[in-house]
Amino acid sequence: MSKQLVKLNNWPFQNGEKAQLTWIHSPFIHDKKIMIYAYFRAKGRTEKLLADWGTLPALAIQHYYMNGDISKSIAPTGTDEVEITIDPNSVSYFEKEWSIYGTNDKDMSRSFIVSYKNKKYILPLIEVVRSILAPNRFLLYRLFETNSFPQYFIEQQDANKIHLDFTSQYHGKYTQDNFLYQLVWLLSNPDLRRVFENVAFTFINTGILKFNWLFTQPITIKAIVKSTSTGGTILGITNVKNKHIPYNEISFTHPEILHTEKSGEAKKYTLHSKSRNGSQQNELTLDEEVEGTIDQFDLIEMDNQVHEYVKLPKVTKIRRNSNKKRDFEDENTKKRFVDDQGKRSTSDVGGNRVAKGLETKSLYDIQVQGELGEFIRVLKVLENYPEVQSINVIQGSLKEFSSTKRFVYLSDGMTARKYVIAEIKLFPNKEVSVIEVEREDRALSTLICFIKNQANKNYYYQIVLMGLIDNHGSWNKELFQQNYISFLTLRHGKKDVNHRARRLFGKISN
Repeated sequence: MSKQLVKLNNWPFQNGEKAQLTWIHSPFIHDKKIMIYAYFRAKGRTEKLLADWGTLPALAIQHYYMNGDISKSIAPTGTDEVEITIDPNSVSYFEKEWSIYGTNDKDMSRSFIVSYKNKKYILPLIEVVRSILAPNRFLLYRLFETNSFPQYFIEQQDANKIHLDFTSQYHGKYTQDNFLYQLVWLLSNPDLRRVFENVAFTFINTGILKFNWLFTQPITIKAIVKSTSTGGTILGITNVKNKHIPYNEISFTHPEILHTEKSGEAKKYTLHSKSRNGSQQNELTLDEEVEGTIDQFDLIEMDNQVHEYVKLPKVTKIRRNSNKKRDFEDENTKKRFVDDQGKRSTSDVGGNRVAKGLETKSLYDIQVQGELGEFIRVLKVLENYPEVQSINVIQGSLKEFSSTKRFVYLSDGMTARKYVIAEIKLFPNKEVSVIEVEREDRALSTLICFIKNQANKNYYYQIVLMGLIDNHGSWNKELFQQNYISFLTLRHGKKDVNHRARRLFGKISN
């Protein structure tokens, strides 16, 4: 866990008052995000707090918290640490409707009953999720997406080695060894992977987080248990032991893994905080209204949880590109000031902000000037073609995907670079996406994408635009090929809008 204080913004109890986490509600979709309710109780009063799904790793059932700080918890009295080996043949599923103490709310309690050494232990299903299946935020959010791994990496498995070719969608922080071990453990054990990938199908069709114990291998854990004479309730898993990865080596590539060469040039820009002072640096506030998280912040692992492996494979980074490292500033270095209020979200990276930024609007609801305004006028001409069924437009700025990369801003270093995505439907049944980004005298062509999986097209837009940012303002055609995105490019001409519309139609209609 981070050494910073991480506080819930909506904490309703007094300072110094210990509040017990009595219940974690089943996840649900709210405002385009996966959310949970956490129920805390202190001095005879129960309060329901809305939290992002990514906050789950910091929440330990029946543990106590103070002052809204969830970076540490206090175990209840009368608990023991018990080592349990969960044999697949000794597990049964159990569920029943549950009235949440101190409220009028109800939820479904879902647990596994584990038999071990003539005792029975109640293992909440939510604890299996956060401790075994998805002990970090990346996996927590992939749990609700069908067949989403290919958006983040391409895997190649040999007898003794696995290679992962990550896309820019997979954030660089998750290439640390502990994350790679967990990911490869999941990928390389078919029973674990089958359970993981079935969760999304069930949730999408029923709205319920539920799965059967289909693991074929025994799993050994250490857990905090509220004991009884016949067994007890598992409140939190502290250690998952004897995990087996069947490879001697894990190799990987990632757009952010570069050969770094020292440069005598000064930095192009530096980032400075506008609003925070030294006394605030170690305190962050979780706010579920914040639209997405940031790369530098992660509430990843539970307090003191350990994952042990039978044998750790060698990890090899493969660097493909070079990067200049500039160590000093001069009078030409641009300073950017970030208004950091210390508020964070544990929603998925990009999260709600990106989802909102990718909402379609009618062509005639878009008000934009300059180069993009010219593009909108081209689209209005195109919409009158008899072969065109409809055109909807997505409008936003590249700052939705990054706030630090240079291409996100225009040459003044302050104005966010804008983009427009036109979703064009042609008769009888053809859909194409046309992406235009502010060029500011750059030789950047219009991009035309043919996306087969229209249900996941927003993910592909993010891949395309983040690839553009990471590639310093050039379309990353290799990335498109890796993600099976069919594309064409169209150079800008100086003709009138009617001529440009004819050229564009000629490209998309073939």
